Amino acid sequence: MAHRREATATSEFGSGRRENHDSSRFYDRFSAPVISTDDTVNPVDDLGDGCILGDARYMGDLPDNSVALVVTSPPYFVGKEYEAAVAGRPNAGIPTSYLEYLEMLHDVFAECVRVLEPGGRIAVNVANLGRRPYRSLSADVIRILQDELGLLLRGEVVWQKADGATGSVAWGSFRSASNPVLRDVTERVVVASKGRFDRARRPDRREEEGLPHENTVTTDEFMEATLDLWRIDAEQATRVGHPAPFPVELPRRLIDLYSFRGDVVLDPFLGSGSTLVAALRAGRRGVGYDVDADYVALAARRLENERQRLAEGVAAWRRRDLAGTTTSQEGLFAHLDGSDQAQNWAVGTGKKAGDIAKEALVSAGFEIVKAPATRRDLGIQFPFTVTDRAAGRLWYVEVAGAFTTARPGMRR
Repeated sequence: MAHRREATATSEFGSGRRENHDSSRFYDRFSAPVISTDDTVNPVDDLGDGCILGDARYMGDLPDNSVALVVTSPPYFVGKEYEAAVAGRPNAGIPTSYLEYLEMLHDVFAECVRVLEPGGRIAVNVANLGRRPYRSLSADVIRILQDELGLLLRGEVVWQKADGATGSVAWGSFRSASNPVLRDVTERVVVASKGRFDRARRPDRREEEGLPHENTVTTDEFMEATLDLWRIDAEQATRVGHPAPFPVELPRRLIDLYSFRGDVVLDPFLGSGSTLVAALRAGRRGVGYDVDADYVALAARRLENERQRLAEGVAAWRRRDLAGTTTSQEGLFAHLDGSDQAQNWAVGTGKKAGDIAKEALVSAGFEIVKAPATRRDLGIQFPFTVTDRAAGRLWYVEVAGAFTTARPGMRR
């Protein structure tokens, strides 16, 4: 006779079908966080291109309670090229030990807390360091943000930047239990809030007072970005011109998820300027600090190039890509000449990419035949099939991308 398993003390919280759990008894063991009611938001004056040569421990250009989001990836000072470039400068403030490095992070993050508005968020991308011994930099960042500066921890994202077939095998034995070493294919993004979990002032009140209030995240983006595992390819250092760049897509996800259009986004470790490029693309005001004049100049050049690209818009390269296609196919993009119109359409309708793809195809003269559609001879399932009314040709349509909930591939 089968016996029913007794519920455990932790059965009321978890994942999957128990996501809407009541874990109050578990959390009652901890002291409740102190939630602030402060809703002071101060304006930021014009800061030019936003690339500032200076030490982020002293951000006098920014008033208290003025920044909505901090997105940054602190340099590690563990032998990278930029260390050699600045280590000989006595006033550069470069830490000489790991403890000094943590003290520097504390001071920079404390200044970030000052400039963050109530409910403002900070997202810190770090890689854990070493293997002999291993050092969890993300744990040290959590300690600084939560225990020392009193921020409210929101979560931790695992950024998978490579697959299991890559990564260094240095300092370890190969195919031997003698001394195998784990390979680095992930980094962490620690996210915390200042004083409260929600943003200061409700969106309707923000709109009335002329404060940023518009969301720019689509349904598919939100579903993807609220997972705690992000798969994003790493940036190539040689392409960007910085020894440790992070891809623009990483700060872009954080910016769309945690801020409104027009918000101020700060990167206290500017580097190559990826955060400010992402902020510009998302319609935010970016500002960054760096002690290295060469990197400030590099970031300024990247921003200027991005402004020119956005000014030109996507219409020109879309037309080049569509050269030789049918009129009905060109119609797919006729209403998307502005670089932000497709994104705004998705945000405004609140629909997923698959639904919007169907509407776009129909408006361009295609007819939905079947959804979903399966090629049994190949064992592949597609979201839907369409026919071109002009040519009568059958098309199998796949909807996929970095920010869709669809996962393309073989479905048997």
